[in-house]
Amino acid sequence: MKKIYLVLFALTMLCTSAMAKNDDPGYDYELSLAKENVAATAGFKVFKVWSYGKKKESITNEIGMRNAIHGLLFKGLAASDSGTQGNVPPIVPEGYESHKEYFDAFFASGEYKQFIQLTSKGAQQAGDVVKLSSKRYMVGLLVQVNVNALRKRMEKDGIAQGVRGIFSR
Repeated sequence: MKKIYLVLFALTMLCTSAMAKNDDPGYDYELSLAKENVAATAGFKVFKVWSYGKKKESITNEIGMRNAIHGLLFKGLAASDSGTQGNVPPIVPEGYESHKEYFDAFFASGEYKQFIQLTSKGAQQAGDVVKLSSKRYMVGLLVQVNVNALRKRMEKDGIAQGVRGIFSR
């Protein structure tokens, strides 16, 4: 009988730990176009990235910027209205796993930082902080990304297909 309780306890602990959310806020985010987007110059996009985590202090500017680049690469940025103005399709629609080693190195080395900047300089958290629950926060950062340069880099490295490659099929 003790063995049954021990097995049940072990299974319960295993299931509980598998269901628990990781404290790392990385890659738990949403992107939204900002009204300030009119100030963006050609080839750049200004938008807000909302990153989620258990502790507001753990959602740093660096995590927000990484999430913004990740979002443009794999999710794209939807237009705020029913039109397509402001819409940015994903640069790599095949997803992260299609070139996992490349993207692991790209994000770990911080290479993504050359394509992004915060629109407001400041403390570790320069953005909006919203408390969702006692154990969940979201931090919004307004960022500007050089989408054209990011796309060209992915094309040059053979990760994304350029417009010419699409039409030459």
